[in-house]
Amino acid sequence: MIVCERCGVTFIWTLEDKRKESEGRYPPSLCPGCGFLLPASDRERGLVKWYSPSRSYGFISRSDGRDLFAHRSRFDGVARLRPGDLVEFAVEETEKGDAAVDVRLLSRPSQRG
Repeated sequence: MIVCERCGVTFIWTLEDKRKESEGRYPPSLCPGCGFLLPASDRERGLVKWYSPSRSYGFISRSDGRDLFAHRSRFDGVARLRPGDLVEFAVEETEKGDAAVDVRLLSRPSQRG
């Protein structure tokens, strides 16, 4: 049995976890729930602050409160964002500062109870 590093729940390994261990990977540190809810280590989640379809850009509010530039050319599978959308993204350093890349829509406000 393993204890989740994030929530403290005790859980057992899945067959997938055991397969990964046989490939030389370490045992999981997060329970299945936390593993599903948290973004990958190289990604973040945030809420769309505003987006202009005519200008094809907007800003995402990061979890630390800072805003991050997001351009439509860097969206993955979504043509347009709306204020309040929950998104997941990676951050890339550009000449003008950090920008969101590989932006993926997770849910819209109407989909969250």
